Amino acid sequence: MGAKHIFRLTAFAIAISAYSSSCTAFQLSQISKQSSFVNTCKNENLPQVASNSRRLASITSMRMAVTPIGPFCPFRSSAAQALDPSMSRLTRDTPDFATEMARLQAQMMAGETPEPSKVLVVAENIEMAVDEWDTLMARLSLSQDFQTREYAKLTQAHLEQFGQNLSSLQSMMRWQAGCLRALAQSRPPPPPPNNVDLQKIMEQVQQAERGVGPPSMTMMMQTSQITSTPFNAKAFEKSSLVQEEYMALCKDHNSLIQMGGDYAKFDALGKMAFIDQIEAIEDRWDIFFARSSLMGELNSQFIKQTNAFLGSMNMDESKFRSLLRRAHEIMREEADTERNQIYF
Repeated sequence: MGAKHIFRLTAFAIAISAYSSSCTAFQLSQISKQSSFVNTCKNENLPQVASNSRRLASITSMRMAVTPIGPFCPFRSSAAQALDPSMSRLTRDTPDFATEMARLQAQMMAGETPEPSKVLVVAENIEMAVDEWDTLMARLSLSQDFQTREYAKLTQAHLEQFGQNLSSLQSMMRWQAGCLRALAQSRPPPPPPNNVDLQKIMEQVQQAERGVGPPSMTMMMQTSQITSTPFNAKAFEKSSLVQEEYMALCKDHNSLIQMGGDYAKFDALGKMAFIDQIEAIEDRWDIFFARSSLMGELNSQFIKQTNAFLGSMNMDESKFRSLLRRAHEIMREEADTERNQIYF
C-alpha cells in the first residue's frame, strides 16, 4: 500500500478521533459558557410548562437551528464536568496534530521523503491519542451518569453509520502508528488487523473528500466554533409569559440532567422512563424554538454557526436529530436487555 494511502487512512482515523471528542463535547464549553442563555434560568419558583408533541417542530427544519438537546445541552452533570480536562486535551491537541499530518502527507505526495524523526513523532502522537481516546470512551461508557453515557452512545451511533465500531477504529489507528514506525525505520509495514476493512475505509476517505460520508479532518479544523447565543437580545422583552416558559424549561431541564447522575442505579424500566422524560424536554424545546423562529427571535448568527458546525461533520440538523434518536434507541435496547436478563 502506497505511503499516501497510509496518510489518508491516518487522516480518516484522526478525523473520527477528533469527531469523538467533539461529539462528546460538541463544543459544550462554547455553548454552556454563554451566560445570556443560562443566567436567565435562575428563578426557582416558576410554573411547569406542559409537554407537547413534535408536530409543531416538524415545520421549522433548518430555520430553527439546533435546540439545546443532547450534547448541545448547556446544563452539565457533575460527571460531564469532571471529564472536561480529557475532552479539552483531545480537542486542543488535534489541530497541531492535523497540521503535522498534512505536512507529512504533502511531502510524500510530492515525492519527498519526510524526516524519520518527524514520522516517529507522528506515530507516537497517534498512539497517545488512541490511548487517551480509549480511556475517555471507557469513562463515558462506564459512568453512572446519563449525560456522559449519552455522549458515548452518540459516538457509537455515528460509527455504526459507516460500518465501524470502537474496537475496529482503535485497531486501525494503532496499525497506522505501526505503519509509520516501519516507514521511518525503512521496514515493511505490519499486516493490517483482522477486524479492519481497508477497502471500506478507503472508500469512506474518498467520500469524505467529496463532502459525504465520515467527517473531513480538513473541514473540521477550518470550521469556526459556536460563539453566538440562540436568541436575539430582546427576545423575551415582549412577553413575560414567554420569559417564564423559557425559565421553566431551563429549570426543568437542569433538574433532569442532575437527576440523571444516578442513571446507572435505575432499574430497566426506570431507565426507559428517564429517556422518555429527556425526550419530552426535547419536545418542549422544539416547540419553544419553533415559535421563536416564526416570530423572528432566533439569532441568525447562531443558526449559521450551528449549521456550519454540523456541516463540518457532513451532517445537518435532521441527521443530527436522527443520530441522537439512535443513541437513545441504543440506550433503550440496553435497558431492555437488562430487563430480560432479570426475568429469564
